[in-house]
Amino acid sequence: MPTVGTGISPDVLATALQELMPSYSELFAKWHPVLDRIINKGNMDRSVLKGPFREFAVVTGGPGSVTQVVTGSEVIAGGRNQAAARGDTYAPRLIYAFDVPGKDLAEANGEMDLARIIQHYPELALADFHERISEQFAQGTGPGVAGFATLNGATTYSPNGAARSGAIKFGSRVAQQTGGAPLGTSDQRYGLTSGGTDGWYNQWGDIPAAGFAASNGRSTMRQVYFAAARQMKTMGPVDLLLGDEASYLNYLDSLDSQVRIISDSTKAGDRAPKQIRQGVKFLDADFYLEDSIDITSTAWNQAGDGTPNAPANAANDGVIYFINTACWHAYTLGHDASRETKGDFSVRGPFRIPEQDLFRYEIVLNMGIHTNQLRANGAVTGSAIA
Repeated sequence: MPTVGTGISPDVLATALQELMPSYSELFAKWHPVLDRIINKGNMDRSVLKGPFREFAVVTGGPGSVTQVVTGSEVIAGGRNQAAARGDTYAPRLIYAFDVPGKDLAEANGEMDLARIIQHYPELALADFHERISEQFAQGTGPGVAGFATLNGATTYSPNGAARSGAIKFGSRVAQQTGGAPLGTSDQRYGLTSGGTDGWYNQWGDIPAAGFAASNGRSTMRQVYFAAARQMKTMGPVDLLLGDEASYLNYLDSLDSQVRIISDSTKAGDRAPKQIRQGVKFLDADFYLEDSIDITSTAWNQAGDGTPNAPANAANDGVIYFINTACWHAYTLGHDASRETKGDFSVRGPFRIPEQDLFRYEIVLNMGIHTNQLRANGAVTGSAIA
């Protein structure tokens, strides 16, 4: 921590922020299990792109064909099947700006006051930014960050100005590949449409209206889990579940007195987890309560009419995401920390605001996130009904 005297220079505050920000950003990754696992599996790319977007391959089948030889005179069929498509993803540039009055800096005295200012401004700003991104990714309603990707296929996000559908749809494979109601009109999931790209769909199951307990909700969860697991022979099964509070509690209630292995987002398998984020095991996956999912929000109304009828608005009755993080990838843009920044919640500033006694600081996020195997992911709806 820099040594300070009477009053604090704006540059001293900036230096303190630069020193503290890596640990704050790491805490966010640890707190959010999707990003935590993407990083741990080496799927975070910080290389510099040559353009404004990234392309990736989606393999939907084998490239050749098989010929059975019976007499030895058969002609072996060759050729090349076009069994791959190219998706694309954009990294939105999001800047969280906050102003610190020069008067507060002038009246500060010593490291204790510097710590107080950091708590009142930068820490709160970063926490607010993290919460917005978390809400956007889980539900698609993060205030001011509508360009960041979302899992919620009932809504859209706009990374480059054009609306794209969220990644996980709440409907059958047929409904996803034919498009239209009740799954919404925008189906540009990473630049590919389900109807135009074979295999570009996610798994889905809906728990009947009788409720989680009466309908054996865990059976529906297992069906979706194994359906997704069969798509990724080499990358393992679904390893992460995110659900709304009612769905999470219904699952806990269904366990009764069975042994529960508790995990947290920093060290799986602990029976006494840290308080960052708690979870419980479901088969080989960790199931976490996602505070950002509010099933009363209109963001889950796929039909747009507010009528709670499945599957049009099935997610309003509860939603659990089934994520195989091995096929999810994230990347950041930027490489000059003093100019455009590295885009990973980087700090920029201070800038004096003309004609005001204010110094502006900016937190810059330039990050994209995508999957190249939708089939290995899925969702269960109707899980919040007890």
